[in-house]
Amino acid sequence: MNLFEKMFNYQMMTRLNETGLFTWTSQERAWLRLMMKHEAAQEALHPNTWAKLNNMLQDEQHLDVQENLTEKAKSEERSVSHPLLRPLRQMILQGQGFQMTGRIRHGRTSQEQFGFPYKLEYSMVKKEWYVLWYAPHFARLMSTKLHSITKLEPRSIKPEAIARYKASIALLTEKRKTTITVEVLPAFNAELSRILYAFSCFERQVEYNEENHVYRIVLTVTRNEVDYVLSKMRFLGKRVRITDSAALRERMSETAAKVLARYARSESTYVEETAAAQAENHSKPI
Repeated sequence: MNLFEKMFNYQMMTRLNETGLFTWTSQERAWLRLMMKHEAAQEALHPNTWAKLNNMLQDEQHLDVQENLTEKAKSEERSVSHPLLRPLRQMILQGQGFQMTGRIRHGRTSQEQFGFPYKLEYSMVKKEWYVLWYAPHFARLMSTKLHSITKLEPRSIKPEAIARYKASIALLTEKRKTTITVEVLPAFNAELSRILYAFSCFERQVEYNEENHVYRIVLTVTRNEVDYVLSKMRFLGKRVRITDSAALRERMSETAAKVLARYARSESTYVEETAAAQAENHSKPI
């Protein structure tokens, strides 16, 4: 598949996502069938949903990963599900609010806070579920770990209040957003699919300059995700560069300078320091 076919497929998938359609491959269906056997699947899904998915996937191929994967020295595994996931999902779907009591910093407890939930997120780094909610009394967007919630009760909300809350959420979310333009160096155009995959968790648009054969990826991210974008830039290395933010370019330059400084010493200096360290160790009494 050449580069233009990949771009066409990417654009087609983007349009399908905009219309609410979802396509999946046979490998994805086989993987989902395997995941449905996990004990957390029945906790996370409604019984009817779990039964319906199993019925749809019963004729799919069986994916056996035990023959190809060996698990060694793993850390303690947390459940990927949480008892509050299902009630919170229902609140979001039905446009309900909640009255929440939970633990906050320094061992304190927040009592009976009213909020309007609008999204559930899972942090792959912290292995934690979060509920994103709007606090009408403070006109702020909040984020709370599900493990920190000790009490949660649904509250009905009038339709006009729901519309007002959603408008405030959209406005505050838009204010938090910023754009970052990433340019792909022409020598690495063939790796465009890999680069796009690295930024797949962000809202993005791809522009192509035919004269210079340059691809530009415009990322739309919230301000608290900027550091994550920079980590992806470091991962991609010399393939990409930021073009529109002097502050972010300066941060990337500082990171590169610090890394180079670790290897800037000459080999003779390294040998002298090693010999001095060895002599110091031999001089110590046993």
